Amino acid sequence: VTGKARAAIRRATKNAIRKQYSGLGARILERAFERAGKTFTKESLKPVLHRLARKDIEDVLASVGRGELSSTDVMKAVFPDYKDERVTVAAPKQREEGWSKIRNAAGMLFQMPGTRAARKGKDQPRDGAVPIRGVRGDLPVRFAPEGAVPGDRIVGIIQPGTGITIYPIQSPALQAFDDQPERWIDVRWDIDERTKERFPARISVTAINAPGSLADIAQVVASNDANIHTLSMIRTAPDFTEMLIDLEVWDLKHLNRLLSQLKDNSSVSDARRVNG
Repeated sequence: VTGKARAAIRRATKNAIRKQYSGLGARILERAFERAGKTFTKESLKPVLHRLARKDIEDVLASVGRGELSSTDVMKAVFPDYKDERVTVAAPKQREEGWSKIRNAAGMLFQMPGTRAARKGKDQPRDGAVPIRGVRGDLPVRFAPEGAVPGDRIVGIIQPGTGITIYPIQSPALQAFDDQPERWIDVRWDIDERTKERFPARISVTAINAPGSLADIAQVVASNDANIHTLSMIRTAPDFTEMLIDLEVWDLKHLNRLLSQLKDNSSVSDARRVNG
């Protein structure tokens, strides 16, 4: 096969994949428009291409199909007053003495194990962030690679010189810190019902090695209002492909519903959460 022929094959393959994602994106938007009581037309995307930072309509559709652009983003661009009424989160709990905010960690409260004293009155910062003994209020807070979502019991581990890493309590990675109790911080969720925020979770999916399997998985994720952040193939065989997918979901119920629907899909032989 000549170099010119190989280039033509690559272009044809690329175009076929783009067409597949574009079709998937169109179906996702049709459902989103239908939920809002609207009728979807491709022409409705043309006036908002600049808002979506896409060069043409097919680029928008393919981006939605790949999970790079959410249906909510498109709806808000087309209908500026659009509000997604589907997702509600629990109201924040009454803050108890000893539980504190850290400025870089919205949606969570922190407490050093065994402490109950929280500063009150004139010494308390205006933003409500209360200092934790031995922990700076501006300390970076990040999730473990496998993520954590509202509904998980969570704990924080102080990483010297780095910040605090949040783990779900069932993470096997926590065993490495069993003999270092001074690094543990109690953490709990404090989600504001006025704020809609997705949280990270990692799943493992074993799919049938067949054309269209990846598109089927992406469709299930998108139709459940989740986002794919990254996807990597970790093992392939003649009959199946195993992949790790880093998702963004609303909470544990949302994640479990998504896993259930993935397992029901004919292209998927197994789907499970990765805890570390």
